[in-house]
Amino acid sequence: MANILIVDDIVENLHVLQLILKSENHTVRAATNAALALQLVEKKRPDIIITDIKMPVMSGIELCQTLKSKDESKHIPIIFVSAQTDTDNIVQALEAGGVDYLTKPFRPAEIVARVSTQIKLIEAHNLRVGQELSHAINQMVVGVAHEINTPLGTSITAVTHLKSIIESLMSSYMHKTLSATQLEAKLKDASESITLSENNLMRVAEFVNLLKMISRAKGPRKLKNTNLESFIKNILTLSQELYHGLTFNLQLNIHQSDFNLDTELLALVFNNLIQDSFTHAPQADKTQINIIITEKNDGFDILYSDNGNGLQGLSIEQLLKPFYTSKRGNSGHVGLSAPMVASIISGPLNGKYQITSSKNGIEWVIELPHLNA
Repeated sequence: MANILIVDDIVENLHVLQLILKSENHTVRAATNAALALQLVEKKRPDIIITDIKMPVMSGIELCQTLKSKDESKHIPIIFVSAQTDTDNIVQALEAGGVDYLTKPFRPAEIVARVSTQIKLIEAHNLRVGQELSHAINQMVVGVAHEINTPLGTSITAVTHLKSIIESLMSSYMHKTLSATQLEAKLKDASESITLSENNLMRVAEFVNLLKMISRAKGPRKLKNTNLESFIKNILTLSQELYHGLTFNLQLNIHQSDFNLDTELLALVFNNLIQDSFTHAPQADKTQINIIITEKNDGFDILYSDNGNGLQGLSIEQLLKPFYTSKRGNSGHVGLSAPMVASIISGPLNGKYQITSSKNGIEWVIELPHLNA
């Protein structure tokens, strides 16, 4: 059964609605005005709200608009109550976000039916969300398992081979049949096994660190006053040390030097974009990155582009799908860079992004607002 909040400035109407809804075993709370209704919603989110349209101070339509403007209450279904002849207000109420309406005088069967319909819609939505979440979790588990099991399996094979080399050396030594040539060959073989194991274990460690970064990307903002030019140039300098042959064209159109920035998140954005450009470049040692940052009244725009081959048949949806990559394997690319960038921009940075692709490369247009602590 549902938790229902009813709102009406006429107490008699509240009593009638309560009797009808409680007879269906719904939990019912009542408010005689919109301000009290907002307080009750804040204390406990109802499943459904039934509100009269015409109320003093704040109307039902204004109440609906207020609720729809807040993330925590925008998905609550709102059913309006109105006189049968009040067509204009009913239309306005539905345009404000109402899902249905009831007319006075109340007809119990109609109220029960309309509330029942909304409950079924809520249950269907919750089922769909649950299925989508389950599918996403399954995809994530498969992706994580693949990215960890593959290098771990290679490492185990290498260590097993190393063990057999040591056993062979010990046997030859014990039987005094070990020659210098055999020793040299076995040690070389052992060194290769150690290097293979080390490289694959490092891949696992890097992947675990990447998962930690994703966790940070979902966390709260950590703002500090930062010189934007110095911050960007430091990222580019470190990237050039990491990726041989990488060149940059940086253009800053800014009127002030310092901004409130979450440097950790913004660094994750740039580092992942640069890594993606380098990984997918036709010639890695000739990767060209172009960055233009333009300050606006309400924030700044970032235009990021490279000289790669673009998406090469991939759709934007595929690009933003976790663990989807055309570079699986030795490159160590796991298909999380673009999804992480998109998640950070639209999440904690409160920004927007648009991605385009051509044979001349990929382009991100990023809009970021000024952030306050």
